[in-house]
Amino acid sequence: MIQKIETSPVFEWTANATDPIVIHSGGTNSGKTHSILQYLLALCVKLPGIVATVVGQDIPNLKKGAYRDAKHILNDTDAFNQNLSSHNKSEREFRFKNSSVMEFNSYDDAQDAKSGKRDHLFLNEANGIKKSIFDELEVRTTKQTFIDFNPTARFWAHDMQGRDDVKWFDSTYLNNPFLEPSIRKKIEAYEPTPENIKNKTANEWRWMVYGLGKVGRLEGLVFRDFEVSTDWPEKYKWRVFGLDFGFTNSPTALVEIRYAHGNLYWKQHMYQTGLTNPDISEELTRLGFSDDELIVADSAEPKSIEELKRKNWYIEAAVKGKDSVNQGIDAIKRYPIIVDAGSKDLIEEFSSYQWKEDKDGKSTNKPIDSFNHGIDAGRYGLSTRILNQREPLQAQIGNF
Repeated sequence: MIQKIETSPVFEWTANATDPIVIHSGGTNSGKTHSILQYLLALCVKLPGIVATVVGQDIPNLKKGAYRDAKHILNDTDAFNQNLSSHNKSEREFRFKNSSVMEFNSYDDAQDAKSGKRDHLFLNEANGIKKSIFDELEVRTTKQTFIDFNPTARFWAHDMQGRDDVKWFDSTYLNNPFLEPSIRKKIEAYEPTPENIKNKTANEWRWMVYGLGKVGRLEGLVFRDFEVSTDWPEKYKWRVFGLDFGFTNSPTALVEIRYAHGNLYWKQHMYQTGLTNPDISEELTRLGFSDDELIVADSAEPKSIEELKRKNWYIEAAVKGKDSVNQGIDAIKRYPIIVDAGSKDLIEEFSSYQWKEDKDGKSTNKPIDSFNHGIDAGRYGLSTRILNQREPLQAQIGNF
């Protein structure tokens, strides 16, 4: 028997679930990821020779998320740490004295996921993982599969709700007794109460998703019919890149749009505050960006555009004019919109970008200038490509 550890209600739900597949849909800081990792570590200590595989969208996300959380749990829990035999940092693997193993991995495609078997599987932030990868991993899991995600948008896991072999849990920050008061206060500031509306912290979509743990879309959205998908087309007819500058309160956003199969596929490559122009240049280099690929940037920042040009990036100002915002929105709406599942900030923007209301509460034809940094970046590039008929230098089939 292992020594008793401090747990949350979400841990108890997980530990008592006997179904082959256990799904946790929950708001931010509900403790779902921590609880599932805690339970899997307890199993690794208690049961000899088992293999638990934790899967993320990619290695960087794992290192910043589940893998780092697991290290903290191990360090803070003597009952787990004392039973640890080795920690292979390069392979992201914990081995225990009873020969059990917890490993952290990501998979490029379904074929890649066919390698290896396991007793327990955990798909962390599963809305960034392809259904085909889940299928290959789940069929090679002998005992139990766990899935968690923030309900920012509907995806393949929602189709499993109600199945006989699936146990579904919804959790919120209220299910986490260990949540710091400052974080609780931040989440509750999203609730559209009169006081929060007055203080301009209220956000109905964020409250719905991160506070109440529910999937939802707001009334009056500019883009109501977008989809979220893990499918990113490697072959496409053309693509464009847009850049919206930010710094202190607003992020710098670099967005790619690919036109394929009659759809516009959106993906964020950069979404961060505090970036200087040299920082942006370094990030473009790190991303493997080609210096002959056109970037269309916000024309309100001519100095920034010139500084990036002097670093040999092919960047031009977006053409703006009367009603250019609405024209750009109309250009975007000409095609079905599919947002990359890993582009969380873009998903939030498309879920929050609304039309202004008149005094009678009816939507106008003017959007609210908020939740639109990535959308604006994409609009710059797309308006240039569609409305001005500019052909990007590398518009043929290729890879980023």
